[in-house]
Amino acid sequence: MGIGTGPVVLGAGVAALGYALAKGVVRGATLTSVAIVGGGLSVGYLTMIKVLLERMHSSVGIAPPTPTQQADEDPTKHALFRHLPGLSTKLAWRRLGTFPTPVHRGECGAPPTPSSATLPEGTVSGSSAETVRFYVKREDLSSPLYGGNKVRTLEHQIAVVEATNEAHTATHGGRPRDLLVFGSGGSNQVVATIVHGLHRFGMSVSPVWVPDPPDLDNTLNMLSALSFPIQNWYSWGAPFPMLSAVFGAAFGSSASRPILLPMGGNNPSGVLGQIAGPLELAEQIERGEVPDIDGIYVAVGSGCTVSGIILGVTLARHLGLHAFQSPDFKIHACPIVDTFATLHRGTGFYTAAWSQYFPLTIQHSIRRTCEALVKLGGPDILEEALEMLAHHTDVHDDASIIGTYGVHSETSRTFAKLFDDTVTLTPVNGADHGIDPLPRMWLCGHFCAKAFYAMATDLQKPQNRGKNLLFWQTKSAVQPRGAEDEWSRMQAMPSVVQTWACKGKAESKLRPGSVDTNAGTAEDYRGLTTRVKGAE
Repeated sequence: MGIGTGPVVLGAGVAALGYALAKGVVRGATLTSVAIVGGGLSVGYLTMIKVLLERMHSSVGIAPPTPTQQADEDPTKHALFRHLPGLSTKLAWRRLGTFPTPVHRGECGAPPTPSSATLPEGTVSGSSAETVRFYVKREDLSSPLYGGNKVRTLEHQIAVVEATNEAHTATHGGRPRDLLVFGSGGSNQVVATIVHGLHRFGMSVSPVWVPDPPDLDNTLNMLSALSFPIQNWYSWGAPFPMLSAVFGAAFGSSASRPILLPMGGNNPSGVLGQIAGPLELAEQIERGEVPDIDGIYVAVGSGCTVSGIILGVTLARHLGLHAFQSPDFKIHACPIVDTFATLHRGTGFYTAAWSQYFPLTIQHSIRRTCEALVKLGGPDILEEALEMLAHHTDVHDDASIIGTYGVHSETSRTFAKLFDDTVTLTPVNGADHGIDPLPRMWLCGHFCAKAFYAMATDLQKPQNRGKNLLFWQTKSAVQPRGAEDEWSRMQAMPSVVQTWACKGKAESKLRPGSVDTNAGTAEDYRGLTTRVKGAE
């Protein structure tokens, strides 16, 4: 792969420190203690991390559509192209989702609050007498194969990889380049890329897994990935092959080196895909299907989705769409990476101007995507987007809500159980968008429960009573299963990975199951999975 042992050894140190910073593996560590661990090399390590993230960020790039893509796809089915039609001949796109996703009106029990001062006299917070009412954008229904927010992220990314691979084989011959997708064990991006890239378009996709805390839903995502015909995968159970694969893709000199998809798909092609979501919502508001929205709440991991929402709302206003017009309109970014949230509390990590120089920050994503949009012939909305970030975006960085990356906090766990017991959802205007039966919505501990709790508590504040607040549901309603024997593959994983998988416990009564590679069977969890079409 064009990488020697020296960079791999350096990479081990870089990855260890980078992972400590990005995912909070060094629990309870302050930035000072992390710097001490890095010693005199900490600046060099941080520089190397930045370079690696930049390489990941630019690996996919931007490409025009192929003749086949243009013949296959109807650009009027893509919200971004409906409003900027000139982009359809300049930016590759594959329709992966079933859009528009529906908006539902809902209510559920209110979470307990530190004070009952804002509640009606005699009301106990969280009881049946106190409810919160909200709207939800059901991105979890974006595809019957595997939904969630990553479908929009991948619509341009998969098309760009397809287009660049076609050009690559025409120039260099041989087989198309592999696609490495980087994420934690419970990564939604990994599953989505395998389902939509490998299963639907036959791409060679290889997951690269780093650890996150044990949770049944995290384990199920790895099992879903293993159920498809991936030929290679890399995990923390064998760190040196994993690092070699990542650094080979990022720094290798071979023209045939793999393409590297970054954490959460956060790059310009991914963010451009996410812009379609708010534009689609603006259309639903203009058609009268949904009242104008006063605020949007979304979980923030890599920052791809929230950056796209900020840009999509900005673009909708720029184009004069009659949506998001409240002077108090806010986008509520709810971090789920505890270390990033700590950085934000101390330095303004998500919004401060200095963060534009570091990938995986909102500033960086907005600026790079705006640059790409202008190069494609779209409008220059950078200043408007930065104004949206500065004055219409709130970051909810409460440590008690966020807890630890990858699993519930105690706060979100308690509320998710209340949500399971009390939630009711109704399609707005009775429209269910042809989805029958309509899957129940649930709140995963990794992402959604934390962001939804932030909205639910805000809805109890006097200043928000009567406001139309909307939750952006990012976790897929479908847990996909392919045709491969994922159980035997999991049993062949390194022992440290199997131990992680077995420790994960079910958190929602809507998703009961267990994984035990020693004494259990696949039937202990397969009832939670759905065999995807074409994988019979």
